Amino acid sequence: MNTFDYTVIAAALSGLIMVVGGIVLIYKGAMVLAATDSGSALTIEWKKNFRLSTQAPGIAFFIVGLIFSSLAIYAAKPNTIESIKIEGEIVKIAEPVTIRARSTTWTLDGGTNGIVKGRIHPHVEDIVLEISAPGYKPETITFSIGDLVDRTVRFEAIELEQKVPAVVSNIENIVKTTEPVAPITQAPSYGGAR
Repeated sequence: MNTFDYTVIAAALSGLIMVVGGIVLIYKGAMVLAATDSGSALTIEWKKNFRLSTQAPGIAFFIVGLIFSSLAIYAAKPNTIESIKIEGEIVKIAEPVTIRARSTTWTLDGGTNGIVKGRIHPHVEDIVLEISAPGYKPETITFSIGDLVDRTVRFEAIELEQKVPAVVSNIENIVKTTEPVAPITQAPSYGGAR
């Protein structure tokens, strides 16, 4: 848990203590909800737009407690994770291209005798794109999250290095057989289970 979590818990507990404490004080008679004279009324005014006035000041105790609890509930709401768009162009490749996106690697050193104890703080600072296609050498590009415009990873035309030459289909590469070929629906005469 971090400091923010502790703050939310403290606000929620403060609100709960104020509401329960107010109920206990009313029960013991230390605080009353009966109306008082207008001179001792509680008045809250905000920018001359909002005005709250009550002749039962004990209500303020409950309102402050509910405000603390409401703020804690609102602050504890999880944030939505914004997506990152990827835009670019791979040139001179007819094969399907695969792009793997990952964050940077967090290294955790292992201990002795196979016991591993440690902690990582997964905060994404960089995005690493690995672009690959069949027969081509993969290309790796790293982008910093802070440098992105509109949370979009943009890369210019990338040309991958070909490792394996493509086999060009040619009718001359097909060898004719002298013996008849069995139909494809016929059971195999070799390699079958016995």
